[in-house]
Amino acid sequence: MSDRIPCINPRCRRTAAQEKFPDSHEIICGKCFRVLPAAFRAEHRRCWREINKWERRILRTADPLKAQRLRVICNEWVDRLNVGWVEIRRSIEQPDKPAGLDSFLEEVGL
Repeated sequence: MSDRIPCINPRCRRTAAQEKFPDSHEIICGKCFRVLPAAFRAEHRRCWREINKWERRILRTADPLKAQRLRVICNEWVDRLNVGWVEIRRSIEQPDKPAGLDSFLEEVGL
């Protein structure tokens, strides 16, 4: 098995170390992430902030029933993050405009 994880963008050749992301089989590199629409990036970051917030609350609570309720909320944010990841992957694999000469000629007006 390879010790590198490829970016989800098929036109990108960047990879990440498997040791850095042991449970992952795909990543999005920073350059490809910055190219995404602002709405995707904002929603992705918001989900991660909420997940981290709820995980901290779970660790601080001593009541098992409360911890269980907090895990349900955290899992809902994880599900929302996964749905967003599918949308990000879909937008990268099927871009609205083709990359390359055709889009350049379209921008120039030819």
